[in-house]
Amino acid sequence: MSFKRRNRRLDNPTPEPPKRSRQTRFFNVISNTPKLVKLVWQAAPGYLLASTAVTLIRGIGPVTELYVTKLVVDLVVANIGNPQIAWFPIFGLVALRFGLSVVSEVANQANAYTLQVLKDRFSLHANGVLVRQAIRLDLSHYELPEFHDTLSRAQQSGSDYPVRILGTLTGLLGQSVSFVSSIALLLSFSPLVMVLLLLTSAPALWVSVNYSGRRFWLSRSQTQAGRRADYLQRVLTQNAFAKEVRLFRLGEYLLQQWGDIRSEFNRQSASLARRFASVRGWAGTVANFGYYGAYGWTIARTVQGAITLGDFTMYSGAFAQAQSVLQQILQSIAQTYEYNLYVSQYFEFLDLSPQVIDPPDPKPFPNPIVSGLELRDVTFAYPGAKQPTLQQLNLTVKPGESVALVGVNGAGKTTLLKLITRLYDPTEGEIAIDGIPLNAIALEDLRQNIGVIFQDFAKYSLTAQDNIGFGDLSRRDDLASIDKAATAGGATEVIESLDQGYETILGKIFNGGTDLSGGQWQKIGMARAFMSSAPILILDEPTAALDAIAESELFQRFRRLTKGRMTFFVSHRFSTVRMADRIVVLENSRIIEVGSHAELMAAGGLYAKMFNLQAASYIGEADR
Repeated sequence: MSFKRRNRRLDNPTPEPPKRSRQTRFFNVISNTPKLVKLVWQAAPGYLLASTAVTLIRGIGPVTELYVTKLVVDLVVANIGNPQIAWFPIFGLVALRFGLSVVSEVANQANAYTLQVLKDRFSLHANGVLVRQAIRLDLSHYELPEFHDTLSRAQQSGSDYPVRILGTLTGLLGQSVSFVSSIALLLSFSPLVMVLLLLTSAPALWVSVNYSGRRFWLSRSQTQAGRRADYLQRVLTQNAFAKEVRLFRLGEYLLQQWGDIRSEFNRQSASLARRFASVRGWAGTVANFGYYGAYGWTIARTVQGAITLGDFTMYSGAFAQAQSVLQQILQSIAQTYEYNLYVSQYFEFLDLSPQVIDPPDPKPFPNPIVSGLELRDVTFAYPGAKQPTLQQLNLTVKPGESVALVGVNGAGKTTLLKLITRLYDPTEGEIAIDGIPLNAIALEDLRQNIGVIFQDFAKYSLTAQDNIGFGDLSRRDDLASIDKAATAGGATEVIESLDQGYETILGKIFNGGTDLSGGQWQKIGMARAFMSSAPILILDEPTAALDAIAESELFQRFRRLTKGRMTFFVSHRFSTVRMADRIVVLENSRIIEVGSHAELMAAGGLYAKMFNLQAASYIGEADR
């Protein structure tokens, strides 16, 4: 399902349930249960079967014990005053009762074990499914705040509520078996008493389901506010913000905002809980009336001599058990409904579909590239944007050609590179390599043949080997290749300065980690890009944190190492840009100039103006 088709429903969350009948809403929500059971089966089929079997055994245990207790009582009453007491049958039944208690205890422990293992395995599987879906979705989803609301709800719901439902459903199965067993006993006494118990327990179900639904919609309506509170908490606790929070004295101000959001949610939650507390009290009173009515009727029948003392013991115990189990069943149904409301958010996320997908009949990436890469009337607008970021771009890049993209901030340089890597598809037009449209090539094949480092490249709090080796995962364990890439990216000195070399963890999140400067990180990022032997290489402002001399040396090495490969790079230093075979200038979403440095300077257009302004600033600095 396309996320765009779902936006309308997610834009304006409301604390009130949708305007549908309670019955329709209830059954629509419960319908998620089969999908959840399927997930559990995929995670641990053996433990699911074992847990079900143990639950069934536990379910029939209480009624069996009640019946044996009835036999013991009747036998004891029959032997009162009898000179020939039947000790063997009495103690035989006591031994049987003891054996049942042992079986019950073993079943309880087996249930605890199987359920714990089942929960652990299912939690791992469910979270793996969610993360795999997050990886599968393309970048356009992440541009929409509504998507982040959906993702946040799925993360909260998927990590806990499926496991809760699993426990509730397992308990419900056992409760149902116990209840059916109790009914079998009670129907032999009086069907009307059973009807009384059912009718007086029904209000509690209605109250629980109604409260569960309203609590869920309150939580859903607070998704964006909750995300904001979580963000403020990260700002107050993470290293990236620590300096400014202290220097600008933001701590108390942001803490107050965080507290206001959380307090407002607590206020609304308390108000809802208060309204339903009194209603639940009345429902409980009605249920107690049913139990004591049945209990009184049992006493009356015993006094009248209609049933034995053993029957009274069995039936009164069965009444107490039936009502208790019935209350548990109704509570489990209400919990299943509530948890399914949350789990529906998990499946809502799983139902999203990527827009950038593999073609049904993919064509191989042309390697080597013969005619080059071509942009044909390419236009692109970000999701929700009123104006396109790129309009009517036409460009042909030859194999082995080096192209620099130039323009003011926001001109669309990085966006164009994202289109070439097919992180997005053009809104209009197409991009082709050797005449093959990018969307006709399998995504994995395409991205395997494009090496890239973006301006905001990832800084993994993992080893230096990982941070470089991720550029080509197939060679992540090839230290010779990693060392060669480090040399090409100028990161050799950085690696040599680390206590454990390539095994050093970068960043300060984990024990033993070493933080790097911005320039050192960029050298690591460049080394990651050089891990790739792809025929197309993209560098998006990879040297912004390097000084001019280091950048010039790096790009001299870059030209030498990428000879014969098609390269695109973005840099704001024109001393570097002029090294490109061709320079593409973007302004107002369009390509306005294309040519070599000499050609563009001679044309006297925007490029020449920008070059001269930067050159003048350097001369001015030198004069001072």
